[in-house]
Amino acid sequence: MEFGCTIGRHDDRVVIVPEGDIDAGSAAALREILRQAVESPGFAQLEVDLHQVSFLDSIGLGVFVAAHRAARARGIAFRLRDYGPVVRMLLQVTNLEQTLTGGAAGPGLR
Repeated sequence: MEFGCTIGRHDDRVVIVPEGDIDAGSAAALREILRQAVESPGFAQLEVDLHQVSFLDSIGLGVFVAAHRAARARGIAFRLRDYGPVVRMLLQVTNLEQTLTGGAAGPGLR
């Protein structure tokens, strides 16, 4: 499946919905989308809805960690939501599920 992304704004939150695999081939495009979102003014929360993502690799995960850090530095809440079992497994194995889903910040990501 080819990578694509939709962006919506709802009151004080921006919702990004990637479609397809998030891997080495799509990471640069997603990184730029998230960078632009974090730098745009006037919202308090950035959500990434992953219900249309079937695969996430470590490079894609790194994009989310960097976006989380950048958002927090600007006072913006960041969270992943609506992800499937493949993404959940990667988040759990890396111990990032709580951090990237709006839970308490994990070690090194505060």
